[in-house]
Amino acid sequence: MDTETEQQFIATYPLAASMREEDRLFLLGLSRRHWFSFQQMRMLIEQSIDLSLWDQGSLSMLWNEDTGANLSGKPRTKAIIAAVNQQIDTLRKNPTDYSDFTRKPKTTSKVTHVETLGDERLLGRCPCPVSGEKTRCCNLMTLDVVQQCAFACSYCSIQSFYHKDEIQFAANLAQRLEKLELPEGAWHIGTGQSSDSLMWGNDHGILDALSGFATKHPQIVIELKTKSGRTDWLDTTSFPRNMVASWSLNAPTVIGREEHLTASLEQRFAAARKAADCGMPVGFHLHPMVHFNGWEEEYRTVVEEITTRFSPGEIVMVSLGTLTFTKEVLKQLRESGRPSRVLQMELTETAGKYSYPVETKQQMFSHAYNCFPKSWKTGDGPFFYLCMELPQLWEPVFGYSYPDNASFEAAMKRHYMEKVFSRS
Repeated sequence: MDTETEQQFIATYPLAASMREEDRLFLLGLSRRHWFSFQQMRMLIEQSIDLSLWDQGSLSMLWNEDTGANLSGKPRTKAIIAAVNQQIDTLRKNPTDYSDFTRKPKTTSKVTHVETLGDERLLGRCPCPVSGEKTRCCNLMTLDVVQQCAFACSYCSIQSFYHKDEIQFAANLAQRLEKLELPEGAWHIGTGQSSDSLMWGNDHGILDALSGFATKHPQIVIELKTKSGRTDWLDTTSFPRNMVASWSLNAPTVIGREEHLTASLEQRFAAARKAADCGMPVGFHLHPMVHFNGWEEEYRTVVEEITTRFSPGEIVMVSLGTLTFTKEVLKQLRESGRPSRVLQMELTETAGKYSYPVETKQQMFSHAYNCFPKSWKTGDGPFFYLCMELPQLWEPVFGYSYPDNASFEAAMKRHYMEKVFSRS
């Protein structure tokens, strides 16, 4: 295959640059025998990349020229593609099998720059809302004091949003937070949207600055969300009662196969336990839940660990959520070349994003919620909620729902305030 033809192919389909060379040449060879439409070729490129990232062989292994042998032209091409689609759909519809998946992405140390974020806006909003009331949104505000993350979760889009090999810290953070004006009605701010909140500890005075900001705004709940096991910050920083530390938890299989460089489940629990022992309010996010072989038992174990190690009165919130992607993030994950099976799922479009079918979500969320004892769901227990999910999932999962986002946010605020500010 001549270089000019290959370059024209990549120019027409930019995602083809992310394909393995042998897969790209295979598709180019097919294009000489079949008149693929633009949409057909784009789909085949995506499927080829997916199979490579999943470590599930190649498109050439699924392509069978004998399919539709009694046909010719476009009908025959459609028949062959339909047979390929059927095989890939089978992989997607079944729970993901990680038993033979051992590939890990190549990870490199990222360079840190302390004084690179100057005039950038620090305050933003969680990107989960879509137009109208299509998903239940808590109206979380964000403080982006660090850009980029040193963890390497395969499903994470942060690594594609910012400078890939640079971690940038906000300069003069304490002074900038001192001058920061909050919009009317602000009450809940998270710092884990553009980076992990606690993997840096108090490096560069981040937590000292945030603690000062929280002290200045006692009516605001500041949430530090992490997958880290680091705890030295608890010994060096004084926190006001309106700062909450929360840990994203997952099944050990998902942590080991997809959440690279993060703390183990045991390390996360140990860090959360130390924070609670120091008197800090804590919370958990069982997110993103993944539909894989053995998911029921592993997530049951995660919940049992929560309820064994902590009392319901210590926990502010427990959220449930799963893998959710925009078209742009899907493109970024395929371009990244990071080995992963997170996209080996039945991608269903809902509210402008792609995720599991509603039936699969309901099954996973209901299972996790039902694993919590009744004592955790009443009185002094945590606030349970679904993160970035459809309103119609709430009733079958929790047995209750909210009529709109404002009602959901009001209930969350009332619970958080009671939990956080009733602590001695």
